[in-house]
Amino acid sequence: LQNKEYVCRGHDYERLEAFQQRMLSEFPQAIAMQHPNHPDDSILQCDAQYLQIYAVTPIPDNIDVLQMDRVPDRIKSFYRVNNIRKFRYDRPFHKGPKDKENEFKSLWIERTTLTLTHSLPGISRWFEVERRELVEVSPLENAIQVVENKNQELRTLISQYQHKQMHGNINLLSMCLNGVIDAAVNGGIARYQEAFFDKDYITKHPGDAEKITQLKELMQEQVHVLGVGLAVHEKFVHPEMRPLHKKLIDQFQVMRSSLYH
Repeated sequence: LQNKEYVCRGHDYERLEAFQQRMLSEFPQAIAMQHPNHPDDSILQCDAQYLQIYAVTPIPDNIDVLQMDRVPDRIKSFYRVNNIRKFRYDRPFHKGPKDKENEFKSLWIERTTLTLTHSLPGISRWFEVERRELVEVSPLENAIQVVENKNQELRTLISQYQHKQMHGNINLLSMCLNGVIDAAVNGGIARYQEAFFDKDYITKHPGDAEKITQLKELMQEQVHVLGVGLAVHEKFVHPEMRPLHKKLIDQFQVMRSSLYH
């Protein structure tokens, strides 16, 4: 096991903390490392026993299935976490001077992709990492991915309510809509606008024109998806939750007008 790296599939609904305790009870002499940074030589070559545990995100192979509209969400959710050989984790860092007014301008992502010897889950619940690749994601690319992922999450949730896969309880949709709209009004995509649609940024980064257009389109798509989500929310919302719905509508109007501006 020395200096080896594995991806392990925990038990169903197992929290990361519970998994860490389970592993530490199997290796009682181990010192738990509290960060996901790659260990340096002083740790790799020392006599002590260290255990480093952190969460990773699966990278699905069957992208085509996930992008098909006619495929049911339950099938998509299966392919998101099964038959997976690649996983990733992100470490945010600031390159250059940190902008106190808008941190998004200098927020880079160090993205590590892990490739396993076999797909998970298999005969075993864990397999060894055979290759790791590290890339840096620019602030603009990171913004594109964040908005794109949130749009996908919203579309999936709205679809579940529209097709009656979620019954009665509207709380999940309320929380998701509130999280996106509230963040958009008090920061979120407004911060992205300040950071990347600024004339100064566009002048300094002429090669980013295509990506800036892509981010604008994703923001406009988010407004459309939120509009659909609010229409579904209005249909199912309980009378006592009407004040929240009205607040969401009001904030949505502010968000939409600032985006069009």
